[in-house]
Amino acid sequence: MAASLAAWALSSDPASVPKAAANDATVPYGALLNEPFRRVRAADNHVKRLLEEGVRRSATFGDLIAAVNATDVIVYVQRVDRLAPTVAGQLMIVPVANAQRYLRIQVLGHLSPEETIALIGHELRHALEIAAAPDVRDQKGLIELYERIGERGGMVHSFDTRAAQNTGHRVRRELIG
Repeated sequence: MAASLAAWALSSDPASVPKAAANDATVPYGALLNEPFRRVRAADNHVKRLLEEGVRRSATFGDLIAAVNATDVIVYVQRVDRLAPTVAGQLMIVPVANAQRYLRIQVLGHLSPEETIALIGHELRHALEIAAAPDVRDQKGLIELYERIGERGGMVHSFDTRAAQNTGHRVRRELIG
């Protein structure tokens, strides 16, 4: 079973958002979603459209895509029908035998596009936290990381960080305009 990071209420702190190539017009964020070696991948066409919309409408979301693309993790984003009560999204590490690190973001499929994109932004921030910890390669390492940097949630192996909360809130504000 993979450890999960639940996404809850989002607060605001623009300083917590990664600036991997912020406001650099030479970085084609949308192209990063279509590159053969892209790091953020959609599980279906609906999620792909949400990722593209997020890049178009939120500079922070574009920065997240660019930042993840500069790491060694590959992140799959998928919609699901159900998650644990009070959880709208989660991130899990996928254990594999080779050196590649795979993460899976799951978000509830019935949310509005804006809420879904903000939630994906929140979870992409968690992906960057994991990418910054090269020793995190399995559930045990993931739990140890979030016991150090996160705040414990109400369920077993459930954590969150202020940086992810702030990032999700900022993406939501940018989408709403």
